[in-house]
Amino acid sequence: MPSFRNLRWRYLFKEKKPSSELVEKYGRFLAQLLVNRNLTEPPRGKLVSVKLKEMEEAFETIKRHIKNNSYILVFGDYDVDGLTSTALFYNLLKEIGAKRVIPTVPERSEGYGLSPQIVKKFANYTEGKGLIIALDNGTNEVETVELAKNLGIDVVIFDHHTPGKNLPDTVIVNPKIHEEVPQYLKDLSTVGLVFIFGLFLERKGFNLDVKRFLDLVALGTVADVSPLSELNFKLVREGLKLLSQKRSSSLGLLYMVEQLYKGVPFSGNDLAFKFVPRLNAFGRMDSARRGLKFLITGQREHAKKLFYEMEKLNLSRRRLTQRLTQKIISSFKGKTPKGVVYASPEIRKGVSGIIAGRLTSMWGVPSVVFASDGEIAVGSARSPQGLNIVKVLEKLSPLLERWGGHSQAAGLSVKRSKLKEFEEAFLYEVEKLTWEPPELGIDFPIEPLKLKRYPKLLEVLKELEPYGSGNPYPTFVFEDRLVDFTRTPYGYKLSFERNGSYYFNLDEDRIIPPTFKGKKVRVVYTVRNIDRFDLSVEDFQLL
Repeated sequence: MPSFRNLRWRYLFKEKKPSSELVEKYGRFLAQLLVNRNLTEPPRGKLVSVKLKEMEEAFETIKRHIKNNSYILVFGDYDVDGLTSTALFYNLLKEIGAKRVIPTVPERSEGYGLSPQIVKKFANYTEGKGLIIALDNGTNEVETVELAKNLGIDVVIFDHHTPGKNLPDTVIVNPKIHEEVPQYLKDLSTVGLVFIFGLFLERKGFNLDVKRFLDLVALGTVADVSPLSELNFKLVREGLKLLSQKRSSSLGLLYMVEQLYKGVPFSGNDLAFKFVPRLNAFGRMDSARRGLKFLITGQREHAKKLFYEMEKLNLSRRRLTQRLTQKIISSFKGKTPKGVVYASPEIRKGVSGIIAGRLTSMWGVPSVVFASDGEIAVGSARSPQGLNIVKVLEKLSPLLERWGGHSQAAGLSVKRSKLKEFEEAFLYEVEKLTWEPPELGIDFPIEPLKLKRYPKLLEVLKELEPYGSGNPYPTFVFEDRLVDFTRTPYGYKLSFERNGSYYFNLDEDRIIPPTFKGKKVRVVYTVRNIDRFDLSVEDFQLL
């Protein structure tokens, strides 16, 4: 039976049966959630103080430059992992005695990573006597690092990206360059890696109290969709505690917390959908460097000013994204395309990926969206589960100026004069492919009314928090008659025959057809904030 989102439903509670020992120890509800996640006990996570062998080399290089009173450029990335990494490293350097620290990130218009232009400018400014610390970038910048060395500039890299065949000839702190390193270290985002370096500095005798920066670590980890394996799980859980207690290492984040706090603890969902989009709004709509200033400012009034700038930018981003997404959807006049290629000078580089992701989520097809306001159209590609978009782009590489990415998400640029040719070639390649609709695993059959009536069940859900990549939100299914529904600023208000009325989050691009009113439906939902009982519809079927 087709579903509203064209997903393949998989009833995990029918496929996987918990052992009698697990049920006796934890009860049927939690036992089922555990076995669905291949766990034998609720995750606890742990903070570890480890020493990658390059950390000592990085420390010695940094210590030498601090002793020489060198200028140190802390160069991150424009996304939230890059911003939080830069803010954290900046704070660490200041606390261990660095006096001349320049924290910065590139703008989206300047492109990702350490560029030759940045290196030359810094070398000229420091007369070839400085240090660059590259964060969330640098692992594959072989030529740029060589240029820096030739200009007398030392480079230290802290990164989590997959290395290529050749590595820069410099100090690289990246767990992924070592096969023998535990997977939980390879799962770290860059800000998590910087946190581990902070623990290393504490072992060196510096009085840092690095754990007070776990708010930054949690934010960057969730923003980068890093798997919540044992270490990341603990980092995010502890960071959420700090934010929920209105304790933050950043005046900017503290002000944001005060504005967003609603009397109940924050969840991973709050980080992903309230904190991250706001902080990203600077880079998407204006200047990523203002996002960095927001995180490191020492003045509350400055933090307040930047917060309200951020709010306006985020609102503009949401309106622009919604308008353009609906415009593209409307252009297909109710038909489901095989694939989407869309280019417009209206589209900003900072929102192209969001729009492409929404189109792919809407239709389950690969999408490419371009900002075409220059001679070179810069785009973002997204693909559904089961289709590797990189392999498609590889076949079209003669038409591309630049491209790269992962199986489900990639960036690319095409000469504007070749956009039509690219569209035809892309759709031709996509139409030859087949892939299964994405899968939706369903944990347990339970109605929202019953879940809300039994607080002990909600307490069970808290034992598995935080949720995110690698630890998905538990999904529940129930059947009922949909008596009525209304779209409101708080989401859809759905009224059921037995379960009563609830507000549910639903993708804002999706509209429930009027014909569903009065029909019996099967609904899959999640609880995104347990204390607020925030519900989200994942999918549903007409019965």
